[in-house]
Amino acid sequence: LPNDVSPDKTLDALFAFTLCETSLSPLSCIIQDNKPIFIGVNEILQISTNQTVSLLKQELEILRDELEEQWHAASLERLFIENRIYRNIEQESTWEGVLHAIDEGLKPYIKLLKRAINEDDLIRLTEIRIKKISKFDLDKSKQLIDSLEDKLKDVNFNLEHIVEFAIA
Repeated sequence: LPNDVSPDKTLDALFAFTLCETSLSPLSCIIQDNKPIFIGVNEILQISTNQTVSLLKQELEILRDELEEQWHAASLERLFIENRIYRNIEQESTWEGVLHAIDEGLKPYIKLLKRAINEDDLIRLTEIRIKKISKFDLDKSKQLIDSLEDKLKDVNFNLEHIVEFAIA
């Protein structure tokens, strides 16, 4: 540079005529509710994180419902076979009579179940084959129910600690 030129003015002139000085917008454009919105990266991360936690919570709730249904079916089957309720249907001649006999046979055990017995449950019990009844293993049935209860405890724990579960 010549002696009479200031280095600061030269640097400013160089930045003005090059792409070294470019303005960047810290906002991003995303579509939310079918409308474009301009928000920062922190807000995008917050929205994405909340949506991920919500989806994980929904998945855990679905899994919990499936496990509870499996537990209910396994418990009903165990009560039906263990207490020989299937013998009550031998004298019945109508379908309604069979369902009523099973329902009456299960009434003393309703307090052991987590939900009420419906007609689909009764129909499922009538579909149990004699071979399965004769080979019924009480210990294996209890192990199945215990494993379902353990899985339910884990799912309920994860639901209560959903943020830690999402992080993991």
